[in-house]
Amino acid sequence: MLQYPLSGTKNSGKGSADENGSGLSTPLLFETEGGSVLVREGKVLASQPIGKKAADRAGDLAALGQKAKDMGLEQVAVADQEAATAVSSAGLGTVLLTETQRDGLNADKLGIMVRAGFAPDEEAASELVRRRALAAAEEKISEESSREDLHLVHAIQGLDELDRFLNITSERVAEWYGLHFPELQGLIGDNLALAKLISETGGMRTSFDEEKLEGKGFSDKKVEAILMAAERSKGGTATERDMSRTVALAAISLSLAAEREKLAEYVESTMKRIAPNTTDVAGATIGARLIARAGGLDRLARLPASTIQVLGAEKALFRALRTGSRPPKHGILFQHDAVHTAPKWQRGKIARALANKIAIAARIDFYRGEKEGGLTATLEKRLDEIRIKYKEPKEPAAFKQRSYGEDRKRPRDGRKGPRRQGRDARGGSYKESGPRERDVRGRPRQDRRG
Repeated sequence: MLQYPLSGTKNSGKGSADENGSGLSTPLLFETEGGSVLVREGKVLASQPIGKKAADRAGDLAALGQKAKDMGLEQVAVADQEAATAVSSAGLGTVLLTETQRDGLNADKLGIMVRAGFAPDEEAASELVRRRALAAAEEKISEESSREDLHLVHAIQGLDELDRFLNITSERVAEWYGLHFPELQGLIGDNLALAKLISETGGMRTSFDEEKLEGKGFSDKKVEAILMAAERSKGGTATERDMSRTVALAAISLSLAAEREKLAEYVESTMKRIAPNTTDVAGATIGARLIARAGGLDRLARLPASTIQVLGAEKALFRALRTGSRPPKHGILFQHDAVHTAPKWQRGKIARALANKIAIAARIDFYRGEKEGGLTATLEKRLDEIRIKYKEPKEPAAFKQRSYGEDRKRPRDGRKGPRRQGRDARGGSYKESGPRERDVRGRPRQDRRG
């Protein structure tokens, strides 16, 4: 049986950590996978098993503290402040366990569980520990999977993928239909509007008339131009079988556009609920993309502003670190109106100011969860200062790029340039001042032409 050191750090109550006033050592409260146990010098004084349902740690510790109080104990050693609060509710003094005491208890965990009656033998106790660990891991996974910001990450990624698919599909509809009626795309311009017109009218240019075009939002001149273009179209003929597939693809484009709007509304409403300050500063879509790139709101809240500024430009950043070229000034933040509408020489400073406010907003959203007023006002004030101070670009510094080997070029008078300096094979330095009669190892140079 292991003996546990008796020293501890005093937290509350009277007496020392070694003794409780009666010459006996202070009992140690040890929490195991089977329940909580009071141990003194390896002997189990009392125990409180965990119920079949989810464990109530505070309730179990309070119940064990009451048992200790009924036994006449005045003080116990506990693991942390939360346990001290629960035990103190029974009127007991508490001290904190030392690292040495923790190590001794953990080394004899299986034996303590057997002596406390939580398991018949150490093998069964080991199996109980395993089951509790798996249950705790499953509970943690379920808790993490229920986080709203992770659902937001998948939503914004799905929105971006839907945008790409929608653009490809609508462009394919326009090009396919252009074989039959190429002039219509130039008259309408918008691929989604073209897909809607194709889907509603059936697509055949010979079937276009004023009745079908009425109520589609076109002006009288536009309707007249469409009908005239349909009569004089240079497009080829299309069979019913070809046109039915084109119309079906146009219907898919329209359904994708409708789903895209619903998903965008979901992203915006979720951002306003879980990150209202980030939404005010960066916007719902950009804020969601930053959260997705960081891996969650908690990770975004821990990032510095300099990292937030270049999120989404990782390839350019590491290329700059590798090659020594200029680093990127912005990543996802380029999509913000204040950045991409600004002059080129202001974008880096505006992106940095925006990243500073986003870093503050994300921390408020994650740690406080309340909407903070004044963030957007201070951001706009800073942006106005940048626009005024850097209204004109700075004069570029004079810099001459030196090409490789420029210092070895021969002068125009025919003389040879400076020779390379280095060390020979014997470790000595050398400087070639004329024709090379010997090689770098000091050996006579052979005439390769002989």
